[in-house]
Amino acid sequence: MIKRCTDDCAINRAGRVKSSFKSVHYLTFVLACALAGLQPLPALAAGAVPGDATGPRMGTQPRAPETQVIRLRPGQLPYVSLTGDIFFRIMASEIAAQRGMYDTAATTLLGLSQETGDPRLARRALEFQLAGGNLPGALAAARTWSSQAPRDLEASSTELALAAANGETTGLSAALRNRIDASPNKPAAIAQALGVLSRLNDRRLALRILNESFSPEVRKLPEAHLALADVAQAAGEDARAVAESRAALRADPNSEAAAQRVLEYGARVDPVRAESEARAFLAKHPDARKLHLSLAGLMADRGNYDGALTELQLMSRRAPEDFDLLYLQAQLAYKADRKDQARALLQEYLDVQNQRQEAIAEGATDAGAAEADARVLLSRIAEDQGQYDEAISQLGQIDDPALRYSAQMRQAGLRAKQGRVNEALTMVDAAQPNDEDDQIQGVLTKAQILRDADRIDEAVKVLEAANQTQPDTIEIKYELAMLYERQGRYKELETQLRQVIALDPDHAHSYNALGYTLADRNERLPEALDLITQALELLPDNPFVLDSMGWVKFRMGDRQAAADYLSRAYAQQPEPDIAAHWAEVLWAQGQRAKATELLQSGFKKDPKNRTVLDTAKRLGVKLEGAK
Repeated sequence: MIKRCTDDCAINRAGRVKSSFKSVHYLTFVLACALAGLQPLPALAAGAVPGDATGPRMGTQPRAPETQVIRLRPGQLPYVSLTGDIFFRIMASEIAAQRGMYDTAATTLLGLSQETGDPRLARRALEFQLAGGNLPGALAAARTWSSQAPRDLEASSTELALAAANGETTGLSAALRNRIDASPNKPAAIAQALGVLSRLNDRRLALRILNESFSPEVRKLPEAHLALADVAQAAGEDARAVAESRAALRADPNSEAAAQRVLEYGARVDPVRAESEARAFLAKHPDARKLHLSLAGLMADRGNYDGALTELQLMSRRAPEDFDLLYLQAQLAYKADRKDQARALLQEYLDVQNQRQEAIAEGATDAGAAEADARVLLSRIAEDQGQYDEAISQLGQIDDPALRYSAQMRQAGLRAKQGRVNEALTMVDAAQPNDEDDQIQGVLTKAQILRDADRIDEAVKVLEAANQTQPDTIEIKYELAMLYERQGRYKELETQLRQVIALDPDHAHSYNALGYTLADRNERLPEALDLITQALELLPDNPFVLDSMGWVKFRMGDRQAAADYLSRAYAQQPEPDIAAHWAEVLWAQGQRAKATELLQSGFKKDPKNRTVLDTAKRLGVKLEGAK
């Protein structure tokens, strides 16, 4: 009988291909054993003489040809005898995957799965296809897996999710509805439906499908209302999101999750009413910690720092042992630019964490990580006040091994801000990375130090070398593309950004950067529009993507649409570059006074900003204070 895989098997419950494969010999042996359940091969042919205790006898020992035995058993994994052919094909697929030949590896295992009826092989083929970014191939493997394991909920959920990701939505709402209606655990089934629909980029379509997936009885559940609220919010239908949140709260008046959504989603429609509803819930449920924190956050976002701090102080009085509230108060004080108050709160927080460490065995609390958070914020306060040596000292007191390398990189960045660039680079080189993530951070830190010092060519060399040794690292490719733009190497920029998109089709900033670059150069404008549209679908409210959309619209002659997008972008992020773009559109519309005001504002924020300076020169605007 076939043995169920453990976490060490090549086919495992994690559902993904490991970033670095295990030793091929060990991996293939474990997978083959799992498949065959260590069933023996057919016996030696009749008359063959086995070896004795002293070792094998001399002479030729003819073997009978291997006979593959497969017995299907309803509701169970099939019985499969392990033959040399099966073992070889498993080994070949794993070697292919190790070498990045994911499609070959998946095709081999999927064919073997179809021959043996073993769903675990189909699942492994699915993992390989996902690792290679082949969604149609992954869907084909998922369908085989699901057909071979019809009672496996994960298999059927994966099939539905991948069908959605491939744009196959016909009949999806009916399939989800049947699953939810048949499930004894309706909340879990609703959560699984959300997981399936999360693969859809079209959030409005996802909302429609989810809406059709709920029967009248299911729709009464608070979980159904919460699911609809979340998808409606993602689709930009704020009023629907608030209505569903309130319906969820009516269905379960004690649901803090519903109350949180009423506050969060309601704040976008009517913040005063949303705050009032939150306070009404808190009056009945004073221990609703998450809602208290959400309310404090809302007040802080609206600039009411006194109210937010008061809310946290009330929580501290009710729960004096909740030491994290001290840190949250410090964060709010820092955000309100009350740095002395923030520093005092952080020192009090550190005293508490030190007492915890002394009272409890080492490693038994999170006090070390908590202290690191406080040191980072203290360092930021010192940096803001120009006290770079103090900022570096605070980071040097971080003992948490998981955070030490990041702290060292931050120290190097601060040293560079003091103008001691070569010393900062030496600090980066001297630090010892713990893993691949640390190595990437070190490369990016070094490149940033060089870039900020205007040593662009050196920064490019650092990133190009890293791109050779770590060729599939998105962060390195993206930063390299940005530096190619500084060098005017637009062909290389496009190559790197398209490679990022191939590695991560949802990398919105790469779509945006490439689209903006084309628009700014007034080249291939329809393609630029398409790229920025894709970025906007992924990040609908991002001010930098909105800026790009406004700019490409302007380049294509649609001044009104350009002004609308740029005004939205500037309202969220009044950056000098966005100000310059909006000013140019307003100038073209005849609104020269407002355009001049925007350029002056952008210049005040960054007197060296090239976009502002170039735009002002092109339009003939004289900026006050400009040389």
